[in-house]
Amino acid sequence: MTTVLEGGITEVPGFLAAGVRAGIKRRGLDVMLIASEDGPVTAAGAFTTNLVKGAPVIITSKNIRRGKLGAIVANSGISNVFTGERGLRDARRMAQLTARLLKLRPYHVAVASTGLIGTYLPMRKVETGIRAAVKELSNSREASLNAAKAIMTTDTTPKEIAVQIELEDGTPVKIGGIAKGAGMIAPKLKTATMLAFIVTDVSITPDALRAALQPAVDDSFNMINIDGDTSTSDTVIVMANGRAKNRRITLERKDKEFWEGLKFVLTELAWMIARDGEGATHLIEVMIKNAKNLDDARRAARAVAGSNLVKAAIFGRDPNWGRIASAIGYSGASFNPSKISIELVSERGRVDLVVKGKPGTKRALERARDILRSREIEIHVDMAMGKACATAWGCDLTYDYVRINSKYTT
Repeated sequence: MTTVLEGGITEVPGFLAAGVRAGIKRRGLDVMLIASEDGPVTAAGAFTTNLVKGAPVIITSKNIRRGKLGAIVANSGISNVFTGERGLRDARRMAQLTARLLKLRPYHVAVASTGLIGTYLPMRKVETGIRAAVKELSNSREASLNAAKAIMTTDTTPKEIAVQIELEDGTPVKIGGIAKGAGMIAPKLKTATMLAFIVTDVSITPDALRAALQPAVDDSFNMINIDGDTSTSDTVIVMANGRAKNRRITLERKDKEFWEGLKFVLTELAWMIARDGEGATHLIEVMIKNAKNLDDARRAARAVAGSNLVKAAIFGRDPNWGRIASAIGYSGASFNPSKISIELVSERGRVDLVVKGKPGTKRALERARDILRSREIEIHVDMAMGKACATAWGCDLTYDYVRINSKYTT
């Protein structure tokens, strides 16, 4: 059973958080810190597959190989990408300073940055922010919220969640997370930018945590498509301190309840990111069912959620189901066009646009236009090929998206 709690990462015992303003951005909080009260704890991560990787991604992906972290430090406003050797030095400096202040080793600190590409970090401001964040560390509700705010760029709202689950051995465990992302979102994570930081009090080995993280990422963050652009800085990190004192989860002794709980937290954060897409007026949820296999289901769902033509149609409240069918067609999924069914669903009702390959009536299209007036739109597709299902999330393509991204540097 999953119980949603008020708050975010500070709901999990043993973790502190802070978010402060260092002046990196024009306004708002811009330096975040998460720290373990128990020193280095079990950790795992997933990072962008973009060949152009930010300096923080390079440093953090190396540090996390040891399977232990004691803190995560991040800044918003500048992504520290395409900054060469100086960028690497700056990322290392962020880890070194944080480690010294928290009495950790530099390789026990994860670093993340989000914002403008190709600009050097103002390290005096960053270092001042880190020192201030260390002093502000707290387990309060406000501390988690400030941490979530400090990693925002074009986001309009902070994203956080906390849950309590019960493991197979009956032990209650908490999982909390924060995330950011509104644009440059089409993650392709493997074992502006998407960042997610998760903490839990479960007892688990590093190998088992990595094994739990990847499928959870595949079903959540890797199923978001805001604008088709894979960021240079996408990062997901999970830290587990073992305070729950459950029977330790290992590769040989997995726990289905923890896997499902982690997936739930990541999926909720993914949903929040999609809902807050840059300039968005509609959240789009694409549900594929009865696909031949899971890969086909995911391909079809991502293609529809990522189609600019589908996004534009949703924005204009135009029930152009041909664009949905076209996206499935080029997705690479196996199906017979004469057998698929497409349904549109919202709080205003539901309507069949295509039934077993046959287009709906004009009356159905009129009904669809009314359904598209809702803020959240679901597109259900029955592939009639098997039993596999997948869900992807996106948002509509609006004038505001173009406005935001036409003057990001100015």
